[in-house]
Amino acid sequence: MRNLTWIATVGLVGLSSLAGCVSAMDSGPETVDSASASVSACYTNSGLNPTKAALAVAMADELGRWDPAHDLVVNGGGSTFPGMYQAVYLNPAAVCLKNNCANTKAILGQQDSRSLVDQNVFNPWMFNSEVVASMNRDANYLGDLWRNNRSKLPPPHKLTKVGGPVNLGLGACGPHYVFQADKLDGTPLTTTEATNLSNGMCFYGFGSCGNGNPYIHYTLTNQGCPAGRTCVAVDPSDGDNGSDTTTTAGSAPVYPLNRVYNPDNSLLGSACTTTSGRVTTLASKCTTSPSTCGYLYCM
Repeated sequence: MRNLTWIATVGLVGLSSLAGCVSAMDSGPETVDSASASVSACYTNSGLNPTKAALAVAMADELGRWDPAHDLVVNGGGSTFPGMYQAVYLNPAAVCLKNNCANTKAILGQQDSRSLVDQNVFNPWMFNSEVVASMNRDANYLGDLWRNNRSKLPPPHKLTKVGGPVNLGLGACGPHYVFQADKLDGTPLTTTEATNLSNGMCFYGFGSCGNGNPYIHYTLTNQGCPAGRTCVAVDPSDGDNGSDTTTTAGSAPVYPLNRVYNPDNSLLGSACTTTSGRVTTLASKCTTSPSTCGYLYCM
């Protein structure tokens, strides 16, 4: 279960705060080696894996659950993604609890093959192909559990973000976003139910689904979790679910994947530096590709 960075806890208290790449409690050679191996596994695969992890965070935050089987649909490309045979969209019946699901829609909008992003950094064709295939894998995985092991099915649940981005000291691929995980009646998920929740994340690359997503990993902690509650968290890379930048003082910022989530367009036209080193300005695609509104591009 090493391929899921989500955290389950039931009211644990008293653990010291974690900092750095590994916890001071876990600083032995084996743990350091394990953390180093985890970091070395953080390949981007043309931006595919961190983007899927970012989608997991966006859906948890804006839809309040991980249920892509019901909240996403596969349709023909149509006018939104012309030239594509199929693409994954937000289900029109999905209930958005926040932002009108702006971040979720923007990330799904990255399937648009007219993307301005360097395809060595992010490949929209690869992303489109993968999320369509992931819908089928998710359906097959859940169907197999229903037929053969119903005790492992993910429980009905609701998620509330309580922390992140935060370094949990796990040596994983990026910062973590922590969510309180409750039953529909508001009571905490049990440890077993929280563990089974991961089985609803095949779409995002959990475990053996696809080639596995190294940006998702599993552990237990209470960091950032309200007392007496159960918390879970996922681990997208820096920049894929926020406005994080990497730059030096006085220079135009570099945005991971040459894009920044900025739904109010407050950064439109501001200076930026591409990952290849060219200084330019942030541009919007909203006028030509409404489905990708929310992101600005540095190209």
